[in-house]
Amino acid sequence: MSGIYRKLKRSYLKNFPELFALIRGFYPEFVLERNPKTLRDQVPVFTLHSVEQDRFEEQLEFLYRNGYQTLVADELYECVIGERAIPERSVVLTFDDGWRSLRTVAYPLLRKYGFRAVCFLIPGLVRDGGENNGVVVDSNIKEDKEELCSWCEVREMHESGIVDFQSHSMYHGLVFVSSKVEDFFHPFFDSFAMNLNVPIFKKDGVENVFRHIQLGTPIYGCASRFSGKRRYLDDEELRNRCIEYVSSNGGREFFRYSGWRGKLRKIMYEYRQNYGDRGCFEGEDELREGIYTELVQSKRAIESRLGKTVNHFCYPWWEGSKIAVEESKRAGYLTNFWGILPGKRTNRYGDDPFRIVRILSDDLIFRLPGEGRKSLFRIFRDRFLLNYIRFGRSLLQG
Repeated sequence: MSGIYRKLKRSYLKNFPELFALIRGFYPEFVLERNPKTLRDQVPVFTLHSVEQDRFEEQLEFLYRNGYQTLVADELYECVIGERAIPERSVVLTFDDGWRSLRTVAYPLLRKYGFRAVCFLIPGLVRDGGENNGVVVDSNIKEDKEELCSWCEVREMHESGIVDFQSHSMYHGLVFVSSKVEDFFHPFFDSFAMNLNVPIFKKDGVENVFRHIQLGTPIYGCASRFSGKRRYLDDEELRNRCIEYVSSNGGREFFRYSGWRGKLRKIMYEYRQNYGDRGCFEGEDELREGIYTELVQSKRAIESRLGKTVNHFCYPWWEGSKIAVEESKRAGYLTNFWGILPGKRTNRYGDDPFRIVRILSDDLIFRLPGEGRKSLFRIFRDRFLLNYIRFGRSLLQG
């Protein structure tokens, strides 16, 4: 049952921001209009992660048939600041993270149709060869099979000119921002592929960037490193007490019985009664320096590997802040890409290049003006059926 709940929760969290944007009118006019003829000097930016062959080819075929062209990040920046005229039918296709299907599915299809895309890469997690850079969970935890492209694959796509690689931060990190415990790491925790849903914490004073984590680890309230919220550095001794309690009470078997959260919360309560909260919050200078350091590290890592200049940054979890924008400017970036921003529907000439908005669902490509345009009803119906099939398939696979 926990696995089913996890999949349903992930689907809800993925779709809610888009539904909210549609209801509040935060998306471009063409998404909601019945029969738009033009994009009216705007450049829609679409968000993709992993793609499937048939679905992605249908999207590219629609764009090709209707005379669209794809821009890369520098070109979009030039359009926004007025150095380049906005082409009548132009879009930007952005791939977050750099999952393997970018190389195996998207790259050949982009080449076939003469299109280009932008990939916001997580260089600290990209492997050199067959290694996974040490990203593991507890040996009892089932891992997702999805993985990122290797540097060899990234270099191939970069040299082709088809994929424009930019920064998505060094490690795509969540960090603790509260001293309030929200959960404990357990066998059914929604770690996601590459453990991206596992917060980064310090272990023996060293950043645990590869998310090695043990059962029983307290999970405090967390947010993106770029959220602008001060990071909470948890008490390692308290963490170890919880881990040791689970280990000495059966390990994975401990979580088979009801009440396990209550037992771990009691461990925390008694510890804090005796020793207080030995965790602490970073100061604003540390917050700024932490954000700046990761921005610079990711920029330099990609530049060093590919021999190019990285000018553009996309916020992990679509979560940024005023502080993060300021630090990205200091780090040398020219734009920031977000998800949805209230009050900003699209991207036009004269906009703030540090507030590039994106459409969160690639199937809304079919709402662009053109032959073969789909209704919103059909798009959401098809999405529901596709998710239903995927959900059923995942249940059969355990």
